[in-house]
Amino acid sequence: MQLPLSIGLAMLLNRKLRGRAVLRALVFAPYVLSEAITAVIWVLMLQPNGFADQVLKGAGLGGLVHQWLADPGIVLYTLFAVITWKYVGFGIILLLAGLQGVPAELREAAALDGASAWQITRHVVLPLLGPTIRIWIFLSVIGSLQLFDIVWIMTTGGPANASTTMATYLVDHGFKRYEFGFGSAVAVILFVICFVFALLYQRFALRRDTQGALTRMVG
Repeated sequence: MQLPLSIGLAMLLNRKLRGRAVLRALVFAPYVLSEAITAVIWVLMLQPNGFADQVLKGAGLGGLVHQWLADPGIVLYTLFAVITWKYVGFGIILLLAGLQGVPAELREAAALDGASAWQITRHVVLPLLGPTIRIWIFLSVIGSLQLFDIVWIMTTGGPANASTTMATYLVDHGFKRYEFGFGSAVAVILFVICFVFALLYQRFALRRDTQGALTRMVG
């Protein structure tokens, strides 16, 4: 969900718009907040009859009001929305940096050849953004495996373990239940998963990017 949203917003914010600097700051601002502050803010807004419920009722969408953090069927989607709001700014900053490396001459040449805006984006911009997108996917996957702060403060892994992550599972068993051996085993397994994923991702997804970087350094 974050990837297409970030790409679209990055391309929008890369254009010459009035107030572009302010828009970029607003998009990036949630990422500057700490995870604890973000979680507390959203817990207050999502509580029953809180800000989110009042906005929906005021817009005539009272039927969409739910127990956002207490319903096992939607708690994950609620957390996905909060995490997207928190981290999408980081992805946009990465993509904006990648867009600065896309030569304007290539887009202009494609436009002169009759390519539409979508064709330019698909066949020129996105391939050149490939290394940036792959790095962001890597950081997102590793970060999701280690996700703890927001989930722990907002739901503590509940209700009924519906929002449990490996990190919250580790803390729950290792510290709350004093099962230190079991918690240590979970920590080792989490480390192994992250380590193996990092090796495989570098071997199969990032190999071409790293080889290109080494070739440029040698040249």
